[in-house]
Amino acid sequence: MLACQQNFIKQNKLLLATASGLLTILLWSSSSVTITSLPNIPRFQLLWFGFGEAFIVGSIILALTGRLREMMQPFAPWFTAFCGLFFFYIFDYVGLSLAPPAKVTILSYLWPIMLVISIALMSNKQFHIAYLIGAVMGLIGTICLMPADPGSVLTFKVILGYLFGFLSGVVWAIYSLVNRRYASVPTSMMIGVCGGIALVSMVIHFVSEPTVVPTSAKDIMIILYLGCGPIGLAFLAWDYATKNANLSLIGSFSYLAPLLSTIWLILAGRATATYALFIAVLLIMGGSIIAAYPLKKTKGS
Repeated sequence: MLACQQNFIKQNKLLLATASGLLTILLWSSSSVTITSLPNIPRFQLLWFGFGEAFIVGSIILALTGRLREMMQPFAPWFTAFCGLFFFYIFDYVGLSLAPPAKVTILSYLWPIMLVISIALMSNKQFHIAYLIGAVMGLIGTICLMPADPGSVLTFKVILGYLFGFLSGVVWAIYSLVNRRYASVPTSMMIGVCGGIALVSMVIHFVSEPTVVPTSAKDIMIILYLGCGPIGLAFLAWDYATKNANLSLIGSFSYLAPLLSTIWLILAGRATATYALFIAVLLIMGGSIIAAYPLKKTKGS
């Protein structure tokens, strides 16, 4: 009886963690349409506003529930999360500013397949060949989504941009993998991490960028959503997912983010539907179904 209860709790926890990973992917997919709605606001100012808002709102919630101390955790998990989030954004931002965005995005989105392959090499019991097949199909589908960069010339600056795009993917794969070690650390710690990133982003912004004050109600609402959604709740959900979910499975599912992102841009009138999009839908959705096959098999057995 006790064993059945423990197994039930474990399965529910795994299901919740997988749902958290999918929630993160959904929120991330709205980042492009959100950020492109704020073309005049510098990137580090957006990071400052977004992470700062996540910190303020999260701190108020923790204070009201008497859990403010949960932000104070040992150095190792705190530093791991800070480096993972901050350097991912830094490398991605620098890469996009130096090289064609489409190719930088593809290099950055190598991280899910890096994650799946790393788990396979580590002989994790959770690994199944279906995860790798799903991740490869997702990667090919993501390449189909990316527009061509006509006239781009391979210079040292462009190569450097590609390198930073690749490094952003490496950083996120390593962070997602290493964060598993700190499963006992409460996810609410991430609120403090958001505060640290907001502080550093603010300093970088004032040193390197002009300040643009948002004046319209629309811009303010978009910034509020960015801080609560793609930056705030998304990273808390991803932290919980990487600590408790099947990493190979959510790694394979992560290619849904660029697909959904493209669909949001089409709905907003900032991109057009093409045959390549149709092929990408088939590949990414097919890859997700294949990746989910071991999960269905486990439920049926």
